[in-house]
Amino acid sequence: MAYLSELIGRQVREAKGTKVGALSDVLIAPTGAGERYPRIVALAVKRDGRSSTLLSWGGDEDLAGNKIVLQRPPTAPYQARGGEVYLARDVMDKQVIDTNGFRVVRVNDLELAKVGNDYCLVNVDIGGRGLLRRLGWEDAFARVADAFRRKLPARSVAWTDLEFISRGDLQVRVARDKLRDLHPADIAEIIEDMSPREAGQLIRDLPDEQAADVLEELEPAFQAEVLDEIPAEQAADIVEEMEPDEAADVLQEFDEERRAEVFNLMEPEERAEVAELLTYPEDTAGGLMTTKYVSVSPGVTVAEALQELRRSAEAREAETIYYVYILDTEEHLLGVVSLSDLVLASPDAPLDTIAHPKPIRVAVDASREDVLEAIARYNLLAVPVADSENRLQGIVTADDALDMILPEDLKIQLPRLF
Repeated sequence: MAYLSELIGRQVREAKGTKVGALSDVLIAPTGAGERYPRIVALAVKRDGRSSTLLSWGGDEDLAGNKIVLQRPPTAPYQARGGEVYLARDVMDKQVIDTNGFRVVRVNDLELAKVGNDYCLVNVDIGGRGLLRRLGWEDAFARVADAFRRKLPARSVAWTDLEFISRGDLQVRVARDKLRDLHPADIAEIIEDMSPREAGQLIRDLPDEQAADVLEELEPAFQAEVLDEIPAEQAADIVEEMEPDEAADVLQEFDEERRAEVFNLMEPEERAEVAELLTYPEDTAGGLMTTKYVSVSPGVTVAEALQELRRSAEAREAETIYYVYILDTEEHLLGVVSLSDLVLASPDAPLDTIAHPKPIRVAVDASREDVLEAIARYNLLAVPVADSENRLQGIVTADDALDMILPEDLKIQLPRLF
């Protein structure tokens, strides 16, 4: 058994002791009939700082020692037959799908073992131990763990239980059926480094609603590039499934012709919602808000308000139902109550007795900075956006405000609040 991280840089010598160079990579071939694991077919050896040369794997070499000894002197370089994969370049640090756990994991190290007469790639280290090994800290941490009578955990997955996403020079089949079982954020993480064409091919095979959820995890500019690779009719179906504010953002990224093409193919109801948002400048509260919020009528009891929510189609489609807004028949904002207060209150209590009669709000033309300041100062998860006559136009959620305001180089991966 040997780990790739420990092999890279190891000296390669001939049987008579002549130095050949330092190992820079290992080449494996696709599995053939009757083969379970891919076998090593060549070693990439760097000679005196020059570019690497591919040496055919003879089958008699041993990877367990502190150097690799070639039993036969290298002659002509290895000639690739197609489908081979460089482990260090194409596999290490890449993301893979664990088809047993239906999750995305990162390759931290690769385990090679002798199977019959060949060395094969058998396991993938996806745990912290693999990272420690690459840093040269594994033994030290293992000793510390032993001192406390603990074991340094190892997390490996069999190569046969993994699927790779096709990208760059790594061309292996894409487990599209497995992707459907992953969280949208995991799928987005997989495709964010792909080209728009590759990402578009993957997105096309997902259900429209799931594709929309995945795209919402990406930046609007990349969303538009991916959707440009998809037929306009399907792109319109996906945009319809996105939250209105997200849909408006991605449409703004299209050129004028593509925007009109996708927009005109949307269903009338969704098109009207997005059209309203497109009238506001991007850097204002109107440009940031979503029109999917939850509201109830004034003058009702808590029980009646809850029943109204249960019957409401808007409530089922709302981006968040943490806050419930009290609106009259002309959409004037009369109050707000948190859903937790509503659920915990006595059913017979009048709604007005538990609601805040003067909600914090921002104007539709408020700047992005003003929106974020209101959310931060009053510790809100969403802030209502009202026009000059106090009619509710939409809400800006805290995560949407942060996404729009933080510079790209300062953004961090935060879980969705809603």
